[in-house]
Amino acid sequence: MPVKSNLWIYALVGVSCLLIGFAATNWAYRSHYLRPPGGSILERMDRDLSLTPAQRDRIGDIMRDARFKVVQARRDYQHQRHQLFWQALSAVRGVLTPEQQQKFDSEFARPWKDHGDHGDRGDDDDFEHRHGPGPEPVEPSALTQK
Repeated sequence: MPVKSNLWIYALVGVSCLLIGFAATNWAYRSHYLRPPGGSILERMDRDLSLTPAQRDRIGDIMRDARFKVVQARRDYQHQRHQLFWQALSAVRGVLTPEQQQKFDSEFARPWKDHGDHGDRGDDDDFEHRHGPGPEPVEPSALTQK
């Protein structure tokens, strides 16, 4: 009798694993962690729409151009975000007394120096070479106007 109950447990565990696997892959496809089978979007369009070679080439050019624009937009966004951060730090510094500014400059104004933010090696020249100098000081009132 115990052998029969073990068989049911194994069957239950097996079916549970299959259901969990199905649910996990279904979620991964819906969340775009996994791509649907069938290759890239261009390959799927070619297969499903029966594209001519000229259409395939033109669509490939369009997709490459779009990919380049997306990468550039991401870089522009990161640069703008970085500039806004430095403007905010500059505005904060403008509110501080000279003594507080000195401490602020050593502890808060250059976080990459001690903390290695963004994978930097810690030297200012390397940071400024890759990211450019920090923004010019901004009056705090200029940030609140809009």
